[in-house]
Amino acid sequence: MKFLVFVGLLFLATANGRFVQDELVPTKWMDRIIPDDGNERIFGGEPAEIADFPYMIAYLDLTRGGFRCGSSAIGLHWVLTAAHCLEIMTPVNQLQLRGGSTMRNTGGVIFSVQAYWMHPSYNTRLEYDIGLVRTPDNHPIVGTNIAFIPLAGICPDTQVCCDVCDGVSLLVSGKFRTPEGSTNSLNQLTAPVHEWNDCMRIWNRNGPSFVCKAVIDGRDTCSGDSGSPLVIGTGANRVQVAVVSFGTSVCGSGSPSVNIRVEHGPVRNWITSLSGI
Repeated sequence: MKFLVFVGLLFLATANGRFVQDELVPTKWMDRIIPDDGNERIFGGEPAEIADFPYMIAYLDLTRGGFRCGSSAIGLHWVLTAAHCLEIMTPVNQLQLRGGSTMRNTGGVIFSVQAYWMHPSYNTRLEYDIGLVRTPDNHPIVGTNIAFIPLAGICPDTQVCCDVCDGVSLLVSGKFRTPEGSTNSLNQLTAPVHEWNDCMRIWNRNGPSFVCKAVIDGRDTCSGDSGSPLVIGTGANRVQVAVVSFGTSVCGSGSPSVNIRVEHGPVRNWITSLSGI
């Protein structure tokens, strides 16, 4: 069985999506997996080391206390995350990326942010909830325990596709929450894909950009895990196939969590058009 790992006021609308450098008031959603206080993470995960997940990057918003979302390093200057992590439109000089650290707010290497984009089809139903962050030319994403995660290629299926299908398990890495409380360090969990039609019925959605992760024994992504990567494969053969998007506000309650498929054509093509990856 394959596994997916979960580990100023400038707003320009372009063909490549919304290019953001400053701040507007975000829409509030109870089910987005974004932290209210920066303390909640994956629920019921197991401890992980950054050396095993070197592509994990912490997205930091200094205007909101630091850690905001998870993300993944996909290229020398590029990080992939969820669009709703970016829609607050914080000025780029108040944003940072932390790589190479098991801890979310200490250690590793800090990278500055030059710009970020949200997918042009991102909407209030969280369809196409995916975004890109770029570092400056003089600040490549390199360092100890930092590596890039390959992205899945385009799959023509509109619902489930390639390796992301019924029976496949996903590995997620992020800053999870345990039953005993929150954790500031990296955690991981593995969970199967939830059947697509049933998930869309539960969430009253019908989006081809979605793939759903089942909740088993209360193990789930939670507040703060937004933007974290879901991967399949093991070791050097891991490939990112999705990005954490949203789930129930009661973490681990049993409802499937919803993620954005990297391999969906309009998603994958947009990533390539901006980053060349």
